[in-house]
Amino acid sequence: TYTCAITSNEYQETNKETPVALNIFAVSLEDRSIPTATDQKISCLISGLSQNTPVTWIDPDDNEISESDSSNYVVDQGNYVFGSKSATLTIKTATMRDLNPVNIFKCKLRSALYPANSPDVVKQMDLTLLSLDVRPTNTEVESATETTVSCFITGITKQLDTIVWRKNGADVTSLSGNNYVVSAGTYGSNSQTT
Repeated sequence: TYTCAITSNEYQETNKETPVALNIFAVSLEDRSIPTATDQKISCLISGLSQNTPVTWIDPDDNEISESDSSNYVVDQGNYVFGSKSATLTIKTATMRDLNPVNIFKCKLRSALYPANSPDVVKQMDLTLLSLDVRPTNTEVESATETTVSCFITGITKQLDTIVWRKNGADVTSLSGNNYVVSAGTYGSNSQTT
């Protein structure tokens, strides 16, 4: 808390003190890459609020998203607990089809305790849409030469759940050690090579 101390001869006041509150809060909205196969949530994290404050979401065209627009989005203000809350925006799968590969979404809020004297706080994020892509690493080698065949998978946000290798329709994944060494590979940067 700050103190404003004034002196006014006109009112015969000397060092008249008035407390002035300055409450500080934090807002976090982080860039994300998301798959487009299912509805996806993004979160605006707020901490240090003096009282619950509504969050407004803004779409890539700079339009405020209405809480009643349930066909494209689901707006959830979140629960206010001890000065913090996480407001979420669920983007429906059908809406993602109309978005660009990289989009800017924003969350906006203003202090509910002091709305007349507090500026809007707007945080933005880059939302990158991922599409599943499986690319073979084709090769040609001489007979009886040891080689590696692989696929490069992009557009994923975690390690693949399973990988099965087949030759002429027969599963060779379980034949590791019998002329085959099968590796699921390692996930990193929205991709995996197997």
